[in-house]
Amino acid sequence: MESGEWRIPVSEIFYSIQGEGKYAGNPSLFIRVGGCNLTCPGFGKRGCDSYYAVDKKYKSEWKNLSIEEIKKEIKKYLKFKPDLVITGGEPGLYFDRLYPLIEWFRGNITIETNATISPDFEKYPLYKKVAFAMSVKLSNSKEEYKKRVKKEIIKNIAKNAKRSFFKFVIDRYLKEEIDDITEGVDIPIYCMPLGSTKEELEKNAPFVFDFCLKNGYRYSDRLHIRLFGKKRGV
Repeated sequence: MESGEWRIPVSEIFYSIQGEGKYAGNPSLFIRVGGCNLTCPGFGKRGCDSYYAVDKKYKSEWKNLSIEEIKKEIKKYLKFKPDLVITGGEPGLYFDRLYPLIEWFRGNITIETNATISPDFEKYPLYKKVAFAMSVKLSNSKEEYKKRVKKEIIKNIAKNAKRSFFKFVIDRYLKEEIDDITEGVDIPIYCMPLGSTKEELEKNAPFVFDFCLKNGYRYSDRLHIRLFGKKRGV
């Protein structure tokens, strides 16, 4: 199939405010792709706060869109000069298909990824300008270590895409795990409280705040959950 004919499973596209991480507060266009290579059973019964973009039971709700169709959908918001955030699911499954969008968009781009799949920076050099929000899964995800931690991929992304950062979801002391994952990689580390509801978020937030303070990490709230809970498209 020619690249112009490639289609990407998209769970949702929406315009909102980035709620977490390095660019929290920025007006942003979100493209949420469908499908993931991890299951993260530790994150509640559904395994992920974006379960509808991961669980194949919701596959019928995904739209298989071309890059041109995605462009058409987001052009109406470009007057606001938003960031572009490609999230999931796991965008790494579609790095080749997404590249024409990376070439076209003029502005800050963030790709939220579990960092188990690396783009080909030689074949697709503009990925070097992207900020990869590497949300590497910790043991609280209950995902097998060898599946969730790919150190060479993490180092490759950090080396080539200089604007990248780590983003960890925590609810207890996981300093040794974070040290293991970030060893030899000098990019910012953000920690966020675990929670798919406002109540869960507020329960874990004080601990995470103190954890960041004691270890020199950057605290990130999760504004979309605090304001809207489980509501989609925000």
